[in-house]
Amino acid sequence: MKLKTITRHRFFLPAFGALLVVSCGLLLWAIPFGEPWVNASYDYLFRFGSRPVTNRPVVIYMDSEAYDFFHQTRGEPWSRALHAQLLEKLAADGCRMTVFDVHFGVLRDKDEDAALAAALKKQNQVVLMAKQMREENRNVLGAEPRPPANLFLEAPATNWGVAHLDPDLKDKIVRKHWPFPSPGPYPSLAWTASRLVGAALMDEPRERWLRYYGVSGPWTSLGYKAAFTTAPDFFRDAIVFIGNRPEGTAPDDQQDKFQIPYTRWTGEAVGGVDVLATMFLNLVNGDWLRRPPAWLEVVCLLLSGVALGAGLCLPRWWVASVIGLLVALASTLGTAACSYATNYWFPWLIVAGGQVPCAVAYAGLVSFFARRLPDAPDYEMIQPPFGEGAYGKVWVARNAVGQWQALKAVYRSKFGVSSDPYEREFRGITNYKPVSDKHPGLLRVDFVSTKKSEGYFYYVMELGDSLTPGWQENPATYKPRDLASVRAQAEQHRLPVRECVRIVVALAEALEFLHQQGLTHRDIKPSNVIFVNGRPKLADVGLVVEAGSRAAAEASRMGTPGYMPPEPEPLGTPQADIYGLGMVLYVISTGGTPPPGTFPVLSESLVEKSSQDFIGLNAIFLKACQPDRAKRYTSAAQMRGALLELERLLETETKPVS
Repeated sequence: MKLKTITRHRFFLPAFGALLVVSCGLLLWAIPFGEPWVNASYDYLFRFGSRPVTNRPVVIYMDSEAYDFFHQTRGEPWSRALHAQLLEKLAADGCRMTVFDVHFGVLRDKDEDAALAAALKKQNQVVLMAKQMREENRNVLGAEPRPPANLFLEAPATNWGVAHLDPDLKDKIVRKHWPFPSPGPYPSLAWTASRLVGAALMDEPRERWLRYYGVSGPWTSLGYKAAFTTAPDFFRDAIVFIGNRPEGTAPDDQQDKFQIPYTRWTGEAVGGVDVLATMFLNLVNGDWLRRPPAWLEVVCLLLSGVALGAGLCLPRWWVASVIGLLVALASTLGTAACSYATNYWFPWLIVAGGQVPCAVAYAGLVSFFARRLPDAPDYEMIQPPFGEGAYGKVWVARNAVGQWQALKAVYRSKFGVSSDPYEREFRGITNYKPVSDKHPGLLRVDFVSTKKSEGYFYYVMELGDSLTPGWQENPATYKPRDLASVRAQAEQHRLPVRECVRIVVALAEALEFLHQQGLTHRDIKPSNVIFVNGRPKLADVGLVVEAGSRAAAEASRMGTPGYMPPEPEPLGTPQADIYGLGMVLYVISTGGTPPPGTFPVLSESLVEKSSQDFIGLNAIFLKACQPDRAKRYTSAAQMRGALLELERLLETETKPVS
């Protein structure tokens, strides 16, 4: 089967579109190139709000004010005496649990260490930070934790967990709960804290994605200095996290500063303690997110790809664009709602930002290329089209027996939202075809297709003369010889009076025949007069309607300005056609354009500088273009008679005297 035949099969375009969009989705899902779509799908879920929490912890920040007030130096460990004093305050208030995002890995000052160890023993529950130390030996996989010094672990209620955050290497955003999958060989700081407060934790290793709770988090925030000045019992039964707050919020490489999804639109990073508090709330509330199984995501992308790729190439492009926008919006809001109500999230941007644009782009290509070449299997069509109007395109075509013809396709999409003009165009050509071969002054139509489901129809007609000889050797160079091009080549764009008479006599005869069939042309102008074997013929018959019909009465003022009678005269009548033919006579004989305003006044000014032959012609087009229909020719036959009489007079004047 030939490729051309395959591509014209009714199922080819939808099937190819489905394959294209499915491939787009699976590639974005499977290869590193698609990671930005996947990551952004997760990040932008949090633009739609977050779940509320009931167990709000307190986060005490070692912030810039505290650094200054307590004379601490950034980048160096804090005085453990300060931490001991804060722990004394928390113990006095009855704090439920304290979580330190501070590493006490080595002993430093004996007195301060002793004070800290004593204060730790007074806590109900305390969780200390262990560091995740990377293994330098390349032959050993994994890493070893570095717990706090034994002195600080002697208290019965003291536990430890690894405080390790591993942002994405590309955008430095923290998205997952370490380890991957958790709980892993060593507990995280958040995992240990959650277990101590009685959270129902699953020991089955799995990938846990963090659910964030807003730009500022749902916890109560205090500066380290302010924590000492709180009212008694402020920390009663509270879960307190203590950790560093970076010097600034701008994303940079500062130690213990991390980017989170909100950083995408706020431009602000946070300290590690904020992320650890988020992890804790995820585990305690069962809020952590997970992705569906890989096979289920693939099935979803297959279904969406087939639906989008096959479906959006069928309607008009603007309709496909609207549908695509709605699908993108639905997938966005649907995934956000699903992640809010459940613990699952799906990389929705692969659909909304990958498959939908791919499908809409493909629909555009189909609309502008594939559909613009009509499915006419019995005709060889020559590209490019030699003509394009408001409603369609015209190609040189060769039929099965080798005859050259013209093929015109009319597209529904050219008519905008309403389908009525498209239907009128189809009715016009179907009205005209049966009579087109009954008069030599009408351009013959040989075939009219049905209306195609793709939104077009086409018809085949006889081919006019070419402006240049020998065009058959290179059919793509064909340009039709119409009255507009003949006039353009004439001196001063004016044809001789006798040539004007000859042409318009032939057109008036064809127009009279058309009117006798109960039809009107409605768009008579020089470019719609085609020469075939030297004879002028009325062409471009898409606006043909039954004279006085409902279609003619309801039609808007369709036609060409300047060649239509002035309002409020209705169109679709024989006398409106006579006006157009009179204007054609005026244009080709004077070299001018259809004048604005009252036509006869301008025409009489031309008479003063015209030949005697032109005076008779002037009287004819003045009468044909009278704004008052009562003073116009009553029929095309009457106008033809006046032209024949002028032709007889011109011939008499040129006969030699015997």
